[in-house]
Amino acid sequence: MNPNKANANNRNLPSGDPYIFVSYEVDYQFGYVAAIDPVEDQIVRRIPVGANPGPMCMDAEEKKLYVVNTRGNSVTVIDAYTLNILKTVRVGAAGSTNVNPVAIFAASKVNKVYVANTGDHSVTIIDAHTDTVITTVDVGVGRPYAFAGNENSDFVYLACKVADKKDYVIAITLDDDNFTQFNLGFELALDETRNPLTVHPDGHTQITLGTIGMITYFGNDEIGLPNTLSLLDNTVSGVYLDNNSLFCTSQGEKSCLKRFTDLAVDWENHITYKKFIEIPSYKGQDKIRVSRKQEYVGITIQPTTLPTGGLQIYNVNSASSWLVPLYYVGDLAFFSDTKAYVGEANAIRPIDLATATALPAILIGYPNNERITVKNIISGYSNQS
Repeated sequence: MNPNKANANNRNLPSGDPYIFVSYEVDYQFGYVAAIDPVEDQIVRRIPVGANPGPMCMDAEEKKLYVVNTRGNSVTVIDAYTLNILKTVRVGAAGSTNVNPVAIFAASKVNKVYVANTGDHSVTIIDAHTDTVITTVDVGVGRPYAFAGNENSDFVYLACKVADKKDYVIAITLDDDNFTQFNLGFELALDETRNPLTVHPDGHTQITLGTIGMITYFGNDEIGLPNTLSLLDNTVSGVYLDNNSLFCTSQGEKSCLKRFTDLAVDWENHITYKKFIEIPSYKGQDKIRVSRKQEYVGITIQPTTLPTGGLQIYNVNSASSWLVPLYYVGDLAFFSDTKAYVGEANAIRPIDLATATALPAILIGYPNNERITVKNIISGYSNQS
């Protein structure tokens, strides 16, 4: 499944693509989401939400936008067509005041939305039909912080951070919400600032990236033993494309992007792949995203040895890349296969993909807002939180 699945029904934009959505905060207390027309690069609506809004997701049909209010211990549900607020859903364990939700994910195979509550170590599961809470499940000592899945998998995968190489991952069954830790015997050291989880398009191979990369087979009714491949060591985050290409970012001191073709594991625990290459990149690799039609992969580069950071744009078809220099590098999202958007302190920066050119920044908020903090950017459905 394309991780940015298109749905042209009743869409406000002529292309059938969704708006660009930006979560931001004013004066450290008032939360908003800006809906941006990516054709004109103009804000069409500012939507008030809860305190400290951050991560967002859309349902697989791209009819609803879900916004995590981190200090508000809630999720705001917005109609992606009318841009009206539909509901605000309280998350976390009953009676908990330290919920701190930090990640959200909509499963494409079932109508459920999953919220990782790092404060009270729980996951809240929401019925996406009614936008009501189905259940909240304690995940143990770890802080849950990232999700992944796809339409061919019967599971949603969850990364949890502890310490001292005791991080762990959980598989959540879609049908009965059963939670199973599946990295037993593996010492995982995950980067809590980025999503280490990705899933092969066939749904049977799940990969957890980190100091040691872990590969696990998932059948319809079984979970295989975890295995490892040295080529995956010292990775951080990755994206799987529909053509079975896997792109992985490297840890801070590394300056290469890893690309595998059809990396998979079978039920007998045999790891196979058709091709592996290292693509020249830069130190400070951060966010990695793929464009809607999967022609481009984007990697944000934080300033390290360079005078500035930037956005590395990799053309999947031509196997060529460019760096667009940027002085401030925040979150990243794609609109179709024409533009990328990179977060700045109080604005977002459009990038023309065909020419690898930075366009004029779009200021977020009103001109008289003095203290604006841009948080996250999305456009469309994604297989990862």
